[in-house]
Amino acid sequence: MGRTSLYINSVLTPIKHELAATGPEEHSDGMFTVQAAQHALYASFILDPLVFGIFGNAVTSAMSPVMHNAAFKFCGMPHHYRTFQSSSLVDLDAIVRDPNFGGASISAPFKKEIVSHLDYVSPEAQAIGAVNTLIPLRSRKLQSLLDRNRAGPVVALFGDNTDWIGIHTCIKRHLSPINAVRKRTTALVLGAGGMAQAAVYAAIRLDVKTIFVYNRTFENAEKLVDQFNGKFFSAHNIDLVANSSGSCRSGSITPPNQKTGPIAVRALPSIDEPWPAGIDPPTIIVACISRVSENGGPMPKIVLPDSWLASQTGGVVVELAYNPVDTPLLQQVRSLSTRGWIPVDGLQVLPEQGISQFELFTGRKAPEHIMRTEVRKYVEATS
Repeated sequence: MGRTSLYINSVLTPIKHELAATGPEEHSDGMFTVQAAQHALYASFILDPLVFGIFGNAVTSAMSPVMHNAAFKFCGMPHHYRTFQSSSLVDLDAIVRDPNFGGASISAPFKKEIVSHLDYVSPEAQAIGAVNTLIPLRSRKLQSLLDRNRAGPVVALFGDNTDWIGIHTCIKRHLSPINAVRKRTTALVLGAGGMAQAAVYAAIRLDVKTIFVYNRTFENAEKLVDQFNGKFFSAHNIDLVANSSGSCRSGSITPPNQKTGPIAVRALPSIDEPWPAGIDPPTIIVACISRVSENGGPMPKIVLPDSWLASQTGGVVVELAYNPVDTPLLQQVRSLSTRGWIPVDGLQVLPEQGISQFELFTGRKAPEHIMRTEVRKYVEATS
């Protein structure tokens, strides 16, 4: 019946905005801010400080720690996000055994390799064939996924993929109404790696039925085509932002609520060839090509032929590379802005997938503006 019940209460907890909570009397009306309630939960040992991080072989300069730590601080969570640089997936075992392990972002080259080491994989990650988000479970039941922000022995692992969400969000946000997805809409994905897989799946979830893939190595493009071409896809919704306090929470894993297919995916053999006859030029283009080749040298600059950009209504081009932000492809797209083409750089995609990761990690609604702003500020300060 007092203030303690406010932050332990599981539903309709009264709160006030932080701008209305100033001075020593901020709790005099019996109401908390969200941040104060969070501090109380952790100070009362109802929830536990956890360690998160990004795991990969080249993550020392990753922007994820800046983004996630700023989000934790804003939300009043004493969690910490760091980098875990390694050349072997074996090193992940010691990290996972830590009772205070809260989750990890999985980076290259382990997104595919880690799938076989997991107890549960989301339908989206299964369809993509790659995992970029690792969540520890404190019991063998998948339902324990809904009980986060608590320390304890990790007995199982759940994998998900938020890369596709970042791509999907940016396409949907920037695709003009005249280019709304229709039966004849075509998408083009440049590249054939893990991010290209996520990009194809993002286009599928946008209900695009015809997708083309171009990659310098045609055989790799064909492998990506084989993974998706002619397939049907179902999507599940897992309510992962259902629990907020230490109280028992009701979360649900729902049956499939969306089905699409069959999807037509084709590989383009050469960038020098004209766009296939009888098929509308793409209005959705996603570039997933690394800036560094396998031998360590720079990748060739990608500029698309005119026939591939012949859409009468323009479209949206998403460039996933962000170091540097400005690429020859984005420069080309900006020169076509009067024809309706809209460029989207990688710094817009990065926080969108991170926002979904934060919500998977914590079960809390992410402070989206904070995360987007921190990414931009970091780049401006280091460029």
